[in-house]
Parts: sequence; C-alpha cells; structure tokens
Amino acid sequence: MMKTALGFLFIKLKNFVNLCITAKQRNLFFTTGSNIHQSFKTGSDNYFDLSPTALFNIAENVTINQFNYITVKSNAKLNIGKNTYITRATISCLGEISIGENCILGEGMKIFDHNHQHTKNPFSVSKTEFNIGKVKMGNNVWTGANVIILKDVTIGNNVILGAGCVIYKDVPDNSIIINKQDHQINYF
Repeated sequence: MMKTALGFLFIKLKNFVNLCITAKQRNLFFTTGSNIHQSFKTGSDNYFDLSPTALFNIAENVTINQFNYITVKSNAKLNIGKNTYITRATISCLGEISIGENCILGEGMKIFDHNHQHTKNPFSVSKTEFNIGKVKMGNNVWTGANVIILKDVTIGNNVILGAGCVIYKDVPDNSIIINKQDHQINYF
C-alpha cells in the first residue's frame, strides 16, 4: 500500500514539474515585438534555443507538441499560421521561416533556412559562417516522416510531401511529392 501511494505521489510530482517546465519554455517565444496568440500550446520534452531578439508570429491554435528541437537565432523570424501542428521536428532558423495555416509537420521533419559556407581552394567548411536564406511553406501542407526542407524553398498551398523527401527546390500548389525509390531484391 505504501509503495502504491509513493508511486502515485511521484507521478503527480513529475507531472507538475513537466507542466512548470512546459510553461517556462512557452514563455521563451514572447520576445519584444512578437505576436503570439493566447491559444498557442507547447508539449513536453522540447528543446528551444530561442534568441531574445528573435521575432515570432504564432497564430491561434498552433501546437508544438513533444520532442521538437527549435532554434531561432538573433534577429531571425519564425511565422506559424493558425491550426498548425508540429511534432518531433527540427526547425533551424537563422533568417526567416514561414509556415502556413492548417499544416501538419510530421515526425522527423527538418527545416533549415541556411547552410554552412565553404571554400573550394583550399577546401574548407566553416563551422560558424552560414549562407542564410528563407523558407516559405503555404497553407494545408502535410509532411510525412523524415522530410528535409532546405533553404530558399517555397512550398505552395495544398501540398503533401511524402516520407523521406529532400525538398531543395520550389514545390507548386496542389501537388504531391514522393521519394521515388526502387527496391532491388537480390537472391543468394
């Protein structure tokens, strides 16, 4: 009986701590000049690296659920339209990322608005210098698992991005992008 009571108490305490952490993390989005709707929700176990000088525009009924990794650096802008749901995603914003309304960003999805600078002669890749661009996602976009969206891409409205796709060029409205792979079966 004592074990059951202690277990119950431990679970209640853990849930309370998680609620406190989630509330504190949610407050990181409220930077000067940002516009955050009161219905904006975050789940537990997120990692947020958000600059106090970043700008956020988050519309009504936006949910950033669990296990997301979101970085928005100094003077960068992240816009998320109403009724958008994000889970288990990575969003890395050094410039500007805009996500439309009614989007579902699936598990393992990654968005990058930048890439590392490099030189050819001599060959070198910078750890701290970046080519910064933009990503614009329209309304009603659904990303399957493990989609990667790279810088300087515009995704139209009413788009499905199939699992495993790497989006490196613009996607028109009303389209479905699939990762065409041939499975070759070899017998021994």
